[in-house]
Amino acid sequence: MYECPNCGSNLKFDIAAQQMLCSHCSTAVDPYSIQKEHDAEESNEYDVTVFRCTQCGAELLSEDTTAATFCSFCGSTAVLDSRIGKGRRPAHIIPFLKTKEDCKAAYASMMRRAVFAPKELKDQEYIEKFRGIYMPYWVYSFEKKGQITFQGSESRQRGDYLVTKHYDITSRVDASYEGISFDAAASFSDDLSGAIAPYDMAAGKRFTPAFLSGFYADAGDVDSSVYKQDARDMAAEDGFARIAGDRECSRYHVKDTGNAVSLKNALAPECTSAESAMFPVWFLSYRKGDRVAYAVVNGQTGKAAADLPVDRKKYLIGSLLLAIPLFVLLNIRFTITPGLALMLLALLALVCAFVSASQMTGIQEKETRENDKGYVFFQQERKDRGHRGGEFGENGAQERRAYSRNRRNVIILIQVLTASAIFMFFMPLAMALVIFRGGDKMGIIAVLIICAGLIGIVCSKRWLKPGRKGSLKKMIPVLIKPVAAIVLALAIILWNPVSDLFYYGGSIVSMGAVIWTLMDIIGRYNVLTTRKLPQLNRRGGDENG
Repeated sequence: MYECPNCGSNLKFDIAAQQMLCSHCSTAVDPYSIQKEHDAEESNEYDVTVFRCTQCGAELLSEDTTAATFCSFCGSTAVLDSRIGKGRRPAHIIPFLKTKEDCKAAYASMMRRAVFAPKELKDQEYIEKFRGIYMPYWVYSFEKKGQITFQGSESRQRGDYLVTKHYDITSRVDASYEGISFDAAASFSDDLSGAIAPYDMAAGKRFTPAFLSGFYADAGDVDSSVYKQDARDMAAEDGFARIAGDRECSRYHVKDTGNAVSLKNALAPECTSAESAMFPVWFLSYRKGDRVAYAVVNGQTGKAAADLPVDRKKYLIGSLLLAIPLFVLLNIRFTITPGLALMLLALLALVCAFVSASQMTGIQEKETRENDKGYVFFQQERKDRGHRGGEFGENGAQERRAYSRNRRNVIILIQVLTASAIFMFFMPLAMALVIFRGGDKMGIIAVLIICAGLIGIVCSKRWLKPGRKGSLKKMIPVLIKPVAAIVLALAIILWNPVSDLFYYGGSIVSMGAVIWTLMDIIGRYNVLTTRKLPQLNRRGGDENG
């Protein structure tokens, strides 16, 4: 902890004053002028690191990336200087500029638009649990100087011909980009960090651990190379937009597909530096069962983002209130026959199947975090350290790529065979309608649409992505209900019974399957808007205060 030079009490960084402030005598101290004489004593036990609090002697359990925490017994700040030594020491820090009250106001403003969010997320007692965390980031700088050559074209109409001339355009560029940042913590998901971006590095300061006092902090565990290409692409995209918007360049259609690629390649900048930094984030978690949702607020700008699950009861009431006027309006304007009702239900079931398939792939992506580059890097590093000579042998990377290629080929074969089976099953039904029923248009349209829809689901590139274990087994139970509703509706349409009771009975059963599927869709939506435990768990002596 940082001791007050006046009374020896605990000094913490005060956001409003932008100074270290004593909680006992209100003495203000410049963060750069104070030195901490004692650090928590470190020892390694089990899978965590144990620090001993210098204030009361209690043992503090820390994950390997924690850089600042609170003593669970006396509440004093523990800045773990050994975690931010010279090798891992950030170059810059953006101090918290938004207070906790500012953070709560930004969150409340966002939640006013979340009509179906659970009431707990709007409870004042819950909102009080926001915690300030300094998260690690990589900050990249790029520059592009010198002459570039890219392609352009100009088209003119001459009689019946369109004459296009192609040019090589030469330009001189003098551009630099600073402050392009990406989070450097595998535990901080890219979608959350991206939602509250950007930070303004103009407000950044030279790092000193004193800024961390009074807050939590994590050390980085993601290499700077992971996001370097993304940062370079952002710089190139900005340069492209500026040049393509120039009046002279716009004459030569540099935004056209081929010309755009040429210009972006020519503008690819060189990375001049990749420095570590710590940025402020207000953080809140909402736990229900074994799932957790997060809300984050940019501690510099106040920009808020959150995982927002849906309260099923609120959603059903809202849907019912909306359905009543829609039902009345449709009855006034349209006459729905039993056959048309079944066809509409079959189409609705098809839409539900599409949504369900998309949700399942989304859940798979979120649970595995395969699109989170920082997390993927961290997991791959851990595998490379722990499984050398194991499942994939010494040449692990090459064998993994070969395994992935083989799996991709098998999946493509499964998709082709399944799509062919669907086509061979449904197309004879459409032909039978033409031959034996004299061309029942409604039945033919229904069969063809359903056939195309099911083939589309099966052939979706996202459905059976290589590397996803058990995705087919998980998908089949999800699609059973909507597919059963489709098959039942089509069977009755093709049968065309004399009695309308069959149509009404089929409509009721199909509607039940569709409603059941919709309830499942809401449940899966809540899975998509929450995350597995644990992630970014924070413990501290002030959490119950």
